[in-house]
Amino acid sequence: MILYNDILGSIGNTPIVKINKISKNIFAKLEFFNPGRSIKDRIALNILEQADKNGEIDENSVIIESSSGNTGIGLTLVCRVKGYRNIIVIDQNCPSEKVKLLKALGATILMLTTRNSGCEDLTEKRIEFVNKAKEMIKSLYIPNQYENSNAPLAHYYYTSQEIIDFMEDTNIRFKAIFISVGTGGTISGISKRIKEYDPSINIIGVEPLGSTLFGGEKGGYLQQGPGNYFKPKNLIYDNIDLGVKVSDQDAFNMCRKLALKEGILAGGSSGGVMHMAAEMSNKFEGKVLCVLPDGGEKYLDSVYSDQWLADKGIELKKQNKIDVKKINIDGVKDFAEIINILREELQYEY
Repeated sequence: MILYNDILGSIGNTPIVKINKISKNIFAKLEFFNPGRSIKDRIALNILEQADKNGEIDENSVIIESSSGNTGIGLTLVCRVKGYRNIIVIDQNCPSEKVKLLKALGATILMLTTRNSGCEDLTEKRIEFVNKAKEMIKSLYIPNQYENSNAPLAHYYYTSQEIIDFMEDTNIRFKAIFISVGTGGTISGISKRIKEYDPSINIIGVEPLGSTLFGGEKGGYLQQGPGNYFKPKNLIYDNIDLGVKVSDQDAFNMCRKLALKEGILAGGSSGGVMHMAAEMSNKFEGKVLCVLPDGGEKYLDSVYSDQWLADKGIELKKQNKIDVKKINIDGVKDFAEIINILREELQYEY
């Protein structure tokens, strides 16, 4: 058993597991095994450690960042250990579970809201707000996950090396790696190192349908984290072989399927990556890897809520629905009377 000096020591070295029922050729790297429950812990740690080494921050600094949730959680976790104060600027689209986690970890939270119900993405407004705050308050430090080179470097030096070590240790070779794309740091860092190791490995970027990182028509989408309407500086296309789009319906149905078939509770972006891998894996005539950015416990009131999905116009496949069967036991003297309900349930096949 490994003893870490603090919780930050447990960031990284996330497991790779085989997917057995959805597909026989897919493996998944589970980034929700990081302490902040997402891949963003990696960049949060690297950015702040490098800023400290370079004298960009000290004990009087206040860390402020725009985030859809996961980077904010990672930064807040690092700030608590290292003693920095921090402010996370989110918006009204941030899942309630992420807000609760940020509060629990002690972040100062600013939520930007709008009455414009048609505005599905407020990322650029959050960034504008944070930059203006920095202009007016000099003690603020912006990690800037969209442009800071230490974000992709966290994946170049660590995430990708873990994938390479896995292939070397197991003699399992991946023909393709599927990666969710949003701020660009993950795919840019991993793709550069992987292509140096083996140029024949295909790097597939996955974004929501409606995002424009790989072109296409701008539209609304519900997947939290991936996608953007502008090209972040950290998104380098040089080592990306293909960019593909996934609908909310396909991504969220795959989340349910992953939970019911594989026991993996994954976030919406993870569902999107897995869906595209399952759709395309046969094209690569070999094993493929999905990097799953975060877990599903942050989306219990959205992706895993039948009512929320229905309200958003997302149709769940019948096999991806699990209903709670309520049984009124008032006046029941013998449970044999209602065991037929259990008998019917046992006939249901996942």
